[in-house]
Amino acid sequence: MALSADITTPTQTPIQRIREALGKDDSMPSLGRSVATVAKIAADDTDTVDDLARAILSDVSLTQRLLRCANSPLYRTTNSAPVTTVSRALVLLGFDQIRSLALSMMLVDKLVPSERAQPLRRDFAQALSAAAVARCALQRRWPSCTEEGAIAAMFRSIGRLVAAVHAPEAVAAVRAKVAEGMPEIQAAKQLIGCTYDDLTHEIVSSWGLPPRIEQSLVACAARPSEPRSSLEWVRLASSFADEAALLQRRFGTGGRDRAVSTLTRRFGDAIGLDAEGVADVLRQAQRETEQLAQALGMSSALDTSAEKAGPTSAAATRGDSGGGKTASVATPVAGQACGSTDASRRRLLSSLSKISDALAGSQGTHRVVQIAVEGLREALGASRVVYFARDDSAAAYRPRAAAGCELANLRNRIAMPIQFVPNLFHAALARGADLSIADLTVETVRARLPTWLEPNFPTARGFLLLPVMIDGRPMGFFYIDRDQAGHSPPSGDQVDAIRLLRNQVVLALRTEPAAR
Repeated sequence: MALSADITTPTQTPIQRIREALGKDDSMPSLGRSVATVAKIAADDTDTVDDLARAILSDVSLTQRLLRCANSPLYRTTNSAPVTTVSRALVLLGFDQIRSLALSMMLVDKLVPSERAQPLRRDFAQALSAAAVARCALQRRWPSCTEEGAIAAMFRSIGRLVAAVHAPEAVAAVRAKVAEGMPEIQAAKQLIGCTYDDLTHEIVSSWGLPPRIEQSLVACAARPSEPRSSLEWVRLASSFADEAALLQRRFGTGGRDRAVSTLTRRFGDAIGLDAEGVADVLRQAQRETEQLAQALGMSSALDTSAEKAGPTSAAATRGDSGGGKTASVATPVAGQACGSTDASRRRLLSSLSKISDALAGSQGTHRVVQIAVEGLREALGASRVVYFARDDSAAAYRPRAAAGCELANLRNRIAMPIQFVPNLFHAALARGADLSIADLTVETVRARLPTWLEPNFPTARGFLLLPVMIDGRPMGFFYIDRDQAGHSPPSGDQVDAIRLLRNQVVLALRTEPAAR
């Protein structure tokens, strides 16, 4: 049942009406239980892909919407077979992405009542936009936390959504005050009785979510510093994304420069994005939001025009201070290898299909990984591809599958310690960030390579490292090299295919924990 928008006693304040309505509405406890179930499955190492699939299948409406989304152009390639089962969707999209989609669909089903759908859908579209911004920002800075950041950004909108359901006039008044230049925090306190963030924490804390999710919703400082942990990255990215979605709704696409300027001043140094990087994140997120809204049947909710121009700077929107210099980022981008042809993309998609069959046939993690290394070598024109698996008993990463070189020789000679060593490989694994090196002959690069690399791969002139992460923990990595320096980056479609291929390896590891 969707939330009711009934008004109770006229003398009640908006926050009193909201709390009374929440206490009476049967859908909120149901929503909280559903959200908590999916969130806990994703956070618990003992739960499996089958547990998540069962949780989704228990909700017929959620299953139908998820399958429709998996068959949308955002996730399904042109020539791939239709997705008809939740298990197939999990194989193609990956565990984390399915979790993110499932949670977003639960929220839209429960928080956007059909009788008031159109006014509220723009509020929910703002939440989807925030999730996309967080995902796109973390893909550049801390890739292992992309879906966790997207979920946190979406959860930050729960208070605003619930207030819009139960106190629509007060929310409209808050927006009017913001348009006049009053900070949103101040306006919400004055007109509703608490801030949206306070209302979010009040609601979410009653759901019994994993503590990490609640901790990720803590507000950032007015001028945040660079994060030092994955949780801090999630918190920063979700705050950045929530602010970005709010500014974009206020100014529209025509006022994007104003939004970029404000976001760069406040978050640029901490998140490591200059104005151009912030603008790229917003553009990419807008494309993803449009595609996802279409898949969810909410395209009409997207309105890129400015809501209402205000007389003051957007820095006042949430009561945050600006100022300060911006920072540029030099973090490597996923998949910077060679071979940006349609043929290589088709080879990657063929590998995806083979892995899907291997997973469906329970052929084991080793078979999945071997298909992956062979597919990456062929599609990217690589000289060698080696998958290094984490071996906790030996406290080392050891070669487990290879293409273009002899695996047995490598297994006898290479054991990269799990314990952090100050080199490029360990730095990438610690951050869960893809690493692309175009020229190994550069002296500053050579000085930061692991000692085992050159003796075992003497002809390599450039390489790509792709960490395989589960719940923020590196479980292994793909090493992909070429005997020529100066390789060119792949096309966007190739990057998407590489991402899906890696998701399937993660899925195989989740399905077969003993193989990690």
